[in-house]
Amino acid sequence: MLIETNSPQSNCCMRKKLTFFFLLVSVLSFAFPQNVSAQENDKAALPKVGDKAPDFSLQYFNGKPFTLSKIAKNKAVLLWFTNLCSGCQSKLPFIEELNKKFKNKEMEVLAVSQLGNDRKTVEDVIRTNNLSVRFLYDPSGEATTLYTGGYNPGTCPLTNIFLISKAGKITFATHYPGTSEKELTKQINKLLKGNQQ
Repeated sequence: MLIETNSPQSNCCMRKKLTFFFLLVSVLSFAFPQNVSAQENDKAALPKVGDKAPDFSLQYFNGKPFTLSKIAKNKAVLLWFTNLCSGCQSKLPFIEELNKKFKNKEMEVLAVSQLGNDRKTVEDVIRTNNLSVRFLYDPSGEATTLYTGGYNPGTCPLTNIFLISKAGKITFATHYPGTSEKELTKQINKLLKGNQQ
């Protein structure tokens, strides 16, 4: 036998709970989606595989001018955005190896400093490691923002290495040192064999 309790007190309590629940859902539905869509818009604006590589002009650390579109007309380009954290520095030997292998050939290997006006850190790392790979100076964060959404001190962007074909298209984009050297080499070979335009 069921006993129903439809007392005025229980109905009132239930109505208050339901009202509070719907009020809470309404507030969250107005606040949260705007935040999510803003984050999605930021991600959507960043270049990805298949996109035309956004052009930019900077200077090498030696002061000579650099424009991506001028280089990419004749060669494939590897762009590596780095803050020279310990993880990135551990990968410098491989980046240097790639640079020596392809220097004056079919691919330009470039590192873009994400450290803004901090020239000293980059110059010290270049000197200490006797690097020939060329670094681009991005004091205002122009290229860093264009490709990675901007620099947050102490962090590496989720996507910080880009392979760009002679046609100016991004053929591979990932996190390095997150990806393996084997995978990066495979993607470079694929690009240079002309399988990707």
